[in-house]
Amino acid sequence: MSNSFVIKNSHRNNLLIFLIYFLLVTFLNCCKKEHIEQPVEKILVNIDDKVSISKNEFIRRAEYTIRPPYCKGNSYIHKKIILNSLIAEKLFALEAENRDSLLQNEEFQYFLKGRKEQAMRQWMYHKEATEKVRLDSSDIKKFFNFAGREYQIAYYSICDSMLSNHVPKMSAEDDSNFKEIYHTLFGDTLIPRKNISWGDVENLKLLEALFSENIYKGKVLEAIAVDKNEYLIVKVLGWSDAKAITGNQMQKRLKEVSEKLIRLNASEIWQNYVAQIMKGKTLEFNESVFWQVNDIFFKLFFRTNVETKNSLREIIWDLEQGPVKSLDEMEVHDILDQPIFSIEGEMWTVNDFRKELMSHPLVFRKRKMQSHEFAQQFRLAVADLIRDRYVTIKAYEKGYDEVNVVKRNERMWRDAFMALYQKQTYLKSIKEKRNFNKSYMGIIGDHLNTYVDSLQQEYHKKIQLDFDEFENITFTGIDLLVKQESQPYQYMVPKFPVLTTDHHIDYLTKMKH
Repeated sequence: MSNSFVIKNSHRNNLLIFLIYFLLVTFLNCCKKEHIEQPVEKILVNIDDKVSISKNEFIRRAEYTIRPPYCKGNSYIHKKIILNSLIAEKLFALEAENRDSLLQNEEFQYFLKGRKEQAMRQWMYHKEATEKVRLDSSDIKKFFNFAGREYQIAYYSICDSMLSNHVPKMSAEDDSNFKEIYHTLFGDTLIPRKNISWGDVENLKLLEALFSENIYKGKVLEAIAVDKNEYLIVKVLGWSDAKAITGNQMQKRLKEVSEKLIRLNASEIWQNYVAQIMKGKTLEFNESVFWQVNDIFFKLFFRTNVETKNSLREIIWDLEQGPVKSLDEMEVHDILDQPIFSIEGEMWTVNDFRKELMSHPLVFRKRKMQSHEFAQQFRLAVADLIRDRYVTIKAYEKGYDEVNVVKRNERMWRDAFMALYQKQTYLKSIKEKRNFNKSYMGIIGDHLNTYVDSLQQEYHKKIQLDFDEFENITFTGIDLLVKQESQPYQYMVPKFPVLTTDHHIDYLTKMKH
């Protein structure tokens, strides 16, 4: 009996150990973020193993913003000035790390958080939407055949109730029905007309209706869903066709068709993905407080001062002007603790909303609007902000804050502002009082070139360059300022760092591979 008892307890102990191990592994797997696939980055510059510049970042910083005249071209000297300027920005940022005033600034921290989270959402869009688009050759071919067309159309839009009551009566062969329904709904006015080509269409269903098959003159298309509760009724009046004949024309069109189909299909996948994230969530406004906050934004938006209007687009950090007034400075102290809306049982105060704005400026769907439209557009902008918050939570759950390109994007903006701060601090320390924007060439020649030289000497032989990759980079020399209109932070990259006109790169060493 003694041996039997020992054996039974041994089994029980083993079973207990197994259960504890199983539960622990299960718990850790549930808590662990998804495996993060890191995109391959080509590092162009490495600075003392502390900070680096990727080839992609280098090109974007040079091409997606306007460069100063002394390095605007595509000559080798200009390319070296661009290189020195971007390296100098990183060196300035490293120097500024010794001063904690900017890094400790709350609004700057929120700005960097917002930049990081926007990059996270964009990376999630790439992974969850763009990468999941599957096109086969037949999809591309059917659009390729008609992508050169420009249609002349008559059209009008209707809502759901109009669709069910009128459109089923419409016949593609009966021109009178198309006109009759329009005049019944909109009175005795002219039916709108326009020309529409492949490049004009950003709705997948409309693209399929017009460019995926041969359409005869006079055809009335089936109602096309273009938005929630909105349908487009189209009659084709005629069309012209610019055929792709040469090899280059055909390759270019093939690329245009493929890219557009990927983009529009990705957009549709993303909308469905976000709809699942937001399923069951209802945003409810506290009307009395909402209207008080609405009035504050209304006054700001419709002020005649253009700079004040634009501050709504990046309400906390302008591209180079520093912080602008946030809600707690807009005469709302008496309502900061009052609830403005609730979602999923969570009540948001005006102060909660203000803090969210510090990392996510409002994005208005309509940029030009009449005063009577503002309240509705303001509600939609708030709804979009809340939507992005839930999307961001999902992005954190997937570990997208750890993706290298997300981190690099955040670091790019951090270093750009830190360098700007260091430049201002240095010029102030030497009693330079000239307006930098007006006298930058003189200030660079008198002070900044020398200061940059001293930093280059400090980091002499600690900065490595991939010379082969650098030699292969070319620039257009065309002024571009790339923006993303539908994003909280619209500018793709910071302004080009105006720090040095020096083109010598003898302080660099060859990168080891």
